[in-house]
Amino acid sequence: MAGTFAAFLHDADSRRIVKELHDEAVIRRGTVRTAARTCETESSADVVLVDLDGEQNPLAHMAALLRVCRPQTVILATGSENNVALANDLYRGGVFLYLPKPLDLSDLRRGLREVESVHDEEPRPEIQTSRLVLVLGKGMGTNTVTALLARLAAERGRYVSCLDLDADFGTLALALDTQPERGLAQALQSTNGFAMERLQARVSDRIGLIAHSYDQAGRPQAEEGLPGLIEAMSSQAHMILTCGASLGHVEALRHLTTDHIVVFEPTPAGVSVAARWLRILEGANPALIMNHARPLPQILSQEQIRNSLGDRAPDVELPYIKTMARSMAFGEPEKAISRRERESLDRLLNPLVGLASGEENAA
Repeated sequence: MAGTFAAFLHDADSRRIVKELHDEAVIRRGTVRTAARTCETESSADVVLVDLDGEQNPLAHMAALLRVCRPQTVILATGSENNVALANDLYRGGVFLYLPKPLDLSDLRRGLREVESVHDEEPRPEIQTSRLVLVLGKGMGTNTVTALLARLAAERGRYVSCLDLDADFGTLALALDTQPERGLAQALQSTNGFAMERLQARVSDRIGLIAHSYDQAGRPQAEEGLPGLIEAMSSQAHMILTCGASLGHVEALRHLTTDHIVVFEPTPAGVSVAARWLRILEGANPALIMNHARPLPQILSQEQIRNSLGDRAPDVELPYIKTMARSMAFGEPEKAISRRERESLDRLLNPLVGLASGEENAA
């Protein structure tokens, strides 16, 4: 394989397998803790294989290793525990591949081939400009709309970070079929862009998610820490889609926000919420998405809705879609919408992803 390779392995058999496969590998006796300490003072190799055996809390040492490695470094892990839950924990934390012991020559060769295939992919471009978009509403399908916009923007080649600020009932993770294991509380403590990428749950290669992990829901969060969080995230994404924001969040992020989207249902309560946000955001000219999240009869006329919204019509109207619930269960809400709805959302996305400036082929 091309590039440098370092291995920190507890047992002699594993070290022998690595030596047999890769003559130029730097092989040291040790564990993931040894690797973390080494990479604090030495530049990490392109690929690092670490041993979890011999450590009581290997995941903590793995997190320390990920913090000190170069962004380009790919981490492989091995250990005696053949456990799917452990492997998933490692993958969510940023480990590329877990190889259970006894370490096998063919398995290791396959893993290194997978690494090479990833390195052959087009690298993420340097992101010069990032837009912070607040998707506001009270229920009303706000999370569905956020997930839709993220998927459509990713289809256009943009890198998107989704941020769910709802500490109690945030359901954006469900809309994206992704469970955040490390959450918003940890992200608020970090101001490093690379660390922020590690903290995001990967929805796809172009979509990341930061939200409260379920075991931390309801814990208070410092609004003053949000601007630093957004600035760290901006180095990793063309667009940061944020939902679940309270009035305090909106005020804390007002100077960083580039766009607002207000989602509402065509009901008296829904239109009232939208009208309140319009008053709060006076001068910001938010986009309006009227979402038929439920199969309700017509309660308000178009004229009543327009009058309540200060003589404004919705920019996008999404009809009730019976197949949306099923698509959401698979984290694929974009597959439920018709071509017509997709085109209306595309028009809304154009200025947010730069296509209005003729950047259709930019990534």
